[in-house]
Amino acid sequence: MTGTPGVSGWAQVHEFTPEDPEKTLARGHLFAVVSTKKSQDPSIDTISAGRELISRLHEEYFGNLEAKPFNALSSAVEKVTKEFKEGWGGVEIVASAVVGGIVYSVASGGGRVLIAREGAIGTILTSTEELVAASGFPKAGDMLLMATKSFFENITQEVINNALEFENPSSAIESFAPTVHATGDLGSLGTVVVKFGEKQVFEQVSPVEDQPAESVPPSSKPEYFKNVRNKVFAFANGLIEKLPKKSVYVKSPFNEDAVSQSKKLTFSVALILLLVLAVSIGFGIRQKRINDTKEKYRGILAEAQSEVDQAIGLASTSPERSRELFVSSVGKLKEIETLGVKDEKVDDLRKKIDDSRAAILGEYLSPSSLFLDLSLLSSGFRGEEIAASGGEIYILDTSGKRLVSVSFETKKSKVVAGPAQIDEAFGLASYEDRAFVLMSDGIYEVGATKDKVIDKSWDGDALIKAFAGNMYILDKSGGAIYRYQSQGSSFGDRGLWLAAGTSVDFSDAGSWVIDGAVYVLYPNSKILKYSLGSPQAFSVSGVIPEIGTVDALYADADNTGLYLLDRAGKRVVVIDKKGKYVAQYTGDQIENATNLVVSETDRKIILLTGDKLYSLDIKHIQ
Repeated sequence: MTGTPGVSGWAQVHEFTPEDPEKTLARGHLFAVVSTKKSQDPSIDTISAGRELISRLHEEYFGNLEAKPFNALSSAVEKVTKEFKEGWGGVEIVASAVVGGIVYSVASGGGRVLIAREGAIGTILTSTEELVAASGFPKAGDMLLMATKSFFENITQEVINNALEFENPSSAIESFAPTVHATGDLGSLGTVVVKFGEKQVFEQVSPVEDQPAESVPPSSKPEYFKNVRNKVFAFANGLIEKLPKKSVYVKSPFNEDAVSQSKKLTFSVALILLLVLAVSIGFGIRQKRINDTKEKYRGILAEAQSEVDQAIGLASTSPERSRELFVSSVGKLKEIETLGVKDEKVDDLRKKIDDSRAAILGEYLSPSSLFLDLSLLSSGFRGEEIAASGGEIYILDTSGKRLVSVSFETKKSKVVAGPAQIDEAFGLASYEDRAFVLMSDGIYEVGATKDKVIDKSWDGDALIKAFAGNMYILDKSGGAIYRYQSQGSSFGDRGLWLAAGTSVDFSDAGSWVIDGAVYVLYPNSKILKYSLGSPQAFSVSGVIPEIGTVDALYADADNTGLYLLDRAGKRVVVIDKKGKYVAQYTGDQIENATNLVVSETDRKIILLTGDKLYSLDIKHIQ
């Protein structure tokens, strides 16, 4: 549904499936809603303008089949939004692609995507000016609603909830019509409702076993019950015919006893026959359920077996495709398990998936072990900042104004500084056996003595890091990175590290790391990379499932990977320095962690949870 174009703008909806099988396999079924404020240029026709935008969206999304669908869709929406935004004064795009049983959704400019599942309504994503993206596995019966900002401003949540209770998308769309037509100019309103049907089971190349001899083919079930019933009644009639026939005389008291006994015997036989009939029917119903279940899961099982075998075969030559097939097979196994099936082939599939999980996904279940209880070093200690260098870990309690150090290798620990040296603390950096604390008037080295090493020359908040003996300061309000070169125990004058002409907004920067290059993490999980002072193209790719939020990151020159803390996903994800997926670790304390440091030399990931340090063993490095 779209509103009537007017002074408020216009909207168009689009649906497309490629005819080329290769493109269909790689890019799937595309749905999109686009809208904009009406252009001030009266010569621009809304229909042709919409076609132009959609054409560009097609070029970007379907043009390069090598990129993953999630990355391709995100990139396409981002590029097209930027291209048309300047000329049109604002563009909204909401797009979803269904590829290989996964839904990828992207939105920008204010649009949203909702999902209705089993009576509940959930928001998949809500965009602002920034692009947002998400992915997930749909279920049969799910309803997906994609709409522009104007839709949600004019259609109440109650109307949306009632609409998504309908059995089909057409009825849902029709229920919005009265509100849309009764309201004024809603030219920029647009929405699409998609419903997911039952999964189709396709004919498999691999053979499927014949049904067991005792199973009842679906086509013969009515005849089966009829035969059971006829056999039971035939048996009953024969049994009654064989009962002794006795003459009955009303006036004889002895004959009355005979009649009574005969009635009891007849009643007992009838009761037994009813019981036999009930048991037979029960067995028939049970067998029918077994057969129905087998028919339902056999096709899914064959697909899952084929996918996991392909995944194993492609693990070394095409890791990303291997992971996609593997995740799909895991989803099918879970679907079979919900049916309560007991089958050796299902057990074999489960074992094959478990045995190959680490090799294909690089996914390791690494139970967290207590590395050190920090409260034993200093009562009430609660770590908020952590840094590592030269085999030493430094943890800063900013509220308690205390700093402790711990050895990666030996766990030997000590209190480095307390409130006598730390008047206030806003940041922490370390290099080898030296620890530095950011205070309101500059940076101090603390430990045996307290020495001011850098005077404050920036406004507002800053982040600090030490690398290769030099001190680096990220000026959040000034949009700059300063480098202070080492001069023995002190530092020289500051110099600009970013290349001339580089303009960056660091105001929302949450944390950063340096390994020669600089990586800056923002609250929306965006990571910016700079090398030799210049911005570099960088994006995280190949992670399944996609990371929703990156809570912290760690890198240094001694490690080959960049480590991302995903608390919601209860995992630590490892990527290489170009952003490509390498491995991931799951553990019981990850969701409680606030930060991390890593030593690949000691094969340890150290998690900070406040008053404790936990460790995960690194297994992906041989």
